[in-house]
Amino acid sequence: MKAEVRVVVLSPGKVLLAGLLSALLLAGSVLGALALAGIWCPQRAEAYGEEGVGAKRWFFAEGYTGPGFEEWILIYNPLQGEGGSGNRIRPTIQLYGNNGYVGPYDSPTLQPGQRASININDVAKSLYGYEGDVSIVVEGLSPFICERALYFDYKGQVTGGSHSLGYQEGAAR
Repeated sequence: MKAEVRVVVLSPGKVLLAGLLSALLLAGSVLGALALAGIWCPQRAEAYGEEGVGAKRWFFAEGYTGPGFEEWILIYNPLQGEGGSGNRIRPTIQLYGNNGYVGPYDSPTLQPGQRASININDVAKSLYGYEGDVSIVVEGLSPFICERALYFDYKGQVTGGSHSLGYQEGAAR
């Protein structure tokens, strides 16, 4: 059996372009590593603006606390060095059902760097005897981060969950 050898000849322009691209990728990798180590770029990388992260008011338009569903509101008070205000927070959760306002719930006080998970099913049922569709507004005096997690087991046939950040009013003001 005779082995076949195939020779591919590249034009000098393609070879030069490939070499240039390789050099740029290598330079980018080296600069990125130096920046992460704080050698090339001494300022800390920040993914938030001067005003910080989060908002004082969060809106969640949909949710459900009936049988087979479990809804949670998750609140985080970022540290001051990570975009937080540095203040303690105690957000209030306002619950709204199909017929309007259901009632409030005062979340636990959170120091900077602390988080809380509030089971909305437990709050709505134990405080107000309410189960069903629910919209939520979470508000506090200082900015914080808030999200909703919803888990479901619909009649044993469909299971899953969803997660969403709420709509922020006046982000980080």
